[in-house]
Amino acid sequence: MPNTMSYTGALVITSCWCGIRLAIPDDLHSIARSKGTTVYCPLGHRFVYGDTEVERLKREAEEAKRQARYARASRDAAYDQARAAERSAAAYKGHATRLRNRIANGVCPVAGCRRHFDNVQAHIEGQHPEWAAEHPEVLA
Repeated sequence: MPNTMSYTGALVITSCWCGIRLAIPDDLHSIARSKGTTVYCPLGHRFVYGDTEVERLKREAEEAKRQARYARASRDAAYDQARAAERSAAAYKGHATRLRNRIANGVCPVAGCRRHFDNVQAHIEGQHPEWAAEHPEVLA
């Protein structure tokens, strides 16, 4: 007659990769899942659990850190681009203002010409139509 044993704890029914179904104590199952402790089936095979709870949490924490770094880098890049666009707009506005002031003073703003006229706009439209096409905002 086989020996019997009485056990009052909770058991977890599981199966090995070889197909044998067996019951192991609940606390051993919990430890094996959370810490990666080795458990063997009656044929001597090691139970292979997926990632332990600790490994999963570490992986999730690393992913969260990586996403936070990416978000900060994206925010900083967007801020830098916005500041560069503001500086570029300010520089362009200054350049356009200087050209308008030249025209208002009767000086042709086209490089190489720079002559003085009473009607600079008519001169530019007649003598420098390509420049006028490139700078319509200055002539407006």
